[in-house]
Amino acid sequence: MKKETLLYDMLWYIQNKKEFTAQELADQFHVSVRSVYRYISDLADLGLYVESKKGRNGGFTVLPNQILPPVLFTEAELFSLYFAIQSLTDYEDFPFKVNTITAKEKLLEVVPKEVKQKLRQLSDHFKLSIPKQAVSAPFLNELITASLDHKRLNLCYQSVKQVSQKVVDPIGIYASNGFWYLFALDQERQEPRHFRIDRIKQLSVTEEVFDTSFKLDDIEADYEPQEAVKLVAYLTEAGVKQCLENRYLHKGVQQYQNGRSELSLLIDKSDIAFTAEFFLLLGKEAKVTAPKELVELLKEKIRELGKIYL
Repeated sequence: MKKETLLYDMLWYIQNKKEFTAQELADQFHVSVRSVYRYISDLADLGLYVESKKGRNGGFTVLPNQILPPVLFTEAELFSLYFAIQSLTDYEDFPFKVNTITAKEKLLEVVPKEVKQKLRQLSDHFKLSIPKQAVSAPFLNELITASLDHKRLNLCYQSVKQVSQKVVDPIGIYASNGFWYLFALDQERQEPRHFRIDRIKQLSVTEEVFDTSFKLDDIEADYEPQEAVKLVAYLTEAGVKQCLENRYLHKGVQQYQNGRSELSLLIDKSDIAFTAEFFLLLGKEAKVTAPKELVELLKEKIRELGKIYL
């Protein structure tokens, strides 16, 4: 085994063990105890420091505030990292104030020259495209920190119809279609809800710690509305494609052998206003027949548009 590879393996092993003896390290890597002391000195030159303990049960303890061990990436993994970073440039706001331009340049500086050249060439032929961030999203750092610390939040939230005060337990944040969202347990409703972060007008983090079984992965779970109403809409071929791309509606798309397609599923009554905005965007590609409240809301919005254009 090459010395560089041996040192790298030792670095990982020691960082994970935290405490070890020279004999233990010698047995693990099939080297002499004398060689172990020499390798420990080499690791100190790389920034990893250990403290020796005297006595019968002596050995070594890794000192705190150590460097992270270097990580070896394959060329394919480097390409994936580079273009993942590039895809984030469409978001003006990002947790932890990540500078994606600087991050890409740092990655290019540490890769071999031939890999750097391939990355720059590939950028002319490959792009990960996502919707650009539509509006500014404040409080991203505060929200992700509160989620990690399990701290309850007080929100002043501007929904489509009104401004309201919310007490929520933050589960996590995510980006979708150019918007940032907070996934949190609404204390009043006692159910997880999605909040557009750009609509949060004020935020205060309390000292109250919560415990929850919900995780961010639960946003992919089947939605169970509290006050269910049935949504039914006839769809054109283009309407089917649009609904299949919608993370909340795609499961309700039904396509029949006679060529007819429809959308049929249960939604929460409180989501009617949000759903109306989606069907306005679909235009003539969908015709909603139920619930009655959604049909009336769509008619009202069409009349309002008519006052502007007709």
